[in-house]
Amino acid sequence: MKFSNLAIWRSSKQVAAAIAWTSTTLALIFVVGCTPDTASKTSLFEHDHEVAEHWPDDLADVAVKLRERIGGNVSSERTRLEVKELVSWTAEVAADTNLAEADWLPLYHASESLAANLRAAHGELTDENCEQIESLCELVDQAVGKTPERLPNVMKGQP
Repeated sequence: MKFSNLAIWRSSKQVAAAIAWTSTTLALIFVVGCTPDTASKTSLFEHDHEVAEHWPDDLADVAVKLRERIGGNVSSERTRLEVKELVSWTAEVAADTNLAEADWLPLYHASESLAANLRAAHGELTDENCEQIESLCELVDQAVGKTPERLPNVMKGQP
């Protein structure tokens, strides 16, 4: 009998020690892991990548930026890269609007087709590609006019 009581006593001491060890470890992890940063964050997205300078402000800005680039020095490597990126971002920017899917799909298909043509031309802005870019810009202009926030307010009693 005495031996079994000793085993229970020893076992309960081991359990108590394990609990104390675990509690101490968790407390240290919590304290070390929750120290404040030295610089205050102004955004929850500061850890994300930087936004390109030519990222469009909105859907209308896509057309403006594309037209600026094809109206300037189209032989510049930087211009060709920016056009390629703007074309690839068109559907994404359009998806961030309140545009209906039926109005978004033509933008998506046109930008995908143009992106494929630009890849096939190795980024060169040929006359055909510039014409297709202008067509995409016209589609963007039409879509901007269809976004609900741009429609005239026709509710009674509102200007």
